[in-house]
Amino acid sequence: MKLPFLKFWVTDWMADEGLRLVSLPARGLWIEMLCMMAKSPEHGRLLTIAGKPMGYDQVGKLCGSSEVEVKPLIEELGDAGVFSIDRAGVIFSRRMVRDEKDRKLNRDRVSRWRNADVMPDVMEKKCSSNGAEARGQKLEARVYNKEPANSKPTLDEWIAYSKEIKWEKANAESAFDYYESNGWKIGGKSPVKDWKACARNCQRRSFDAKIAQKVVKKEVVPQNYSPPLYRIAGYSSYADWKDAGSPIPE
Repeated sequence: MKLPFLKFWVTDWMADEGLRLVSLPARGLWIEMLCMMAKSPEHGRLLTIAGKPMGYDQVGKLCGSSEVEVKPLIEELGDAGVFSIDRAGVIFSRRMVRDEKDRKLNRDRVSRWRNADVMPDVMEKKCSSNGAEARGQKLEARVYNKEPANSKPTLDEWIAYSKEIKWEKANAESAFDYYESNGWKIGGKSPVKDWKACARNCQRRSFDAKIAQKVVKKEVVPQNYSPPLYRIAGYSSYADWKDAGSPIPE
């Protein structure tokens, strides 16, 4: 789509060293050439309506001048680096080509944003109705609020997986009820992303707790501890020692 206007930055025009070095007629011709590039099939490139590189004679005719007058001015602009020439020999404005590229990128970005929450089936109907599909255009559609994969299992899936990792059924059911009650969130805050990893983590915690219960705490004996007399005599209790007549070991 051709723009009905031409971006003209006065500050950049006045600060361009290349333009300051050329003559006044050359700067005037450059303005005419910029207008031609704006109407070109490719924005910013000096092309004819048929899409071919524009020659000196064509530029002269469009400017109301002649090839003899135009040629040295264009060469003067080229020597000053005002414009560039691609491999096909097409004169183009670096600034206009860059602005056009940015404009297309911004247009595509806005289009994706506007169609971000459209369902795929609605998008397909929309593309078919306006002919976008026939022109080879693709519109990006995204579906939000979709629950992540492997985030919430059923009880049967949870129990089946607990058997695979050899986790006790009672502990597995207790863990399932816990996460089911808090909406499948870790610590009541972050949602569970992978329930299988969550199950393995719960199994490790329950195993560590079982091991901790089996650990026997050693009796701490003070340094100055003196056993009672009945123990020194070899009896297990004071009553046994008393029944034996309270013998005193030698």
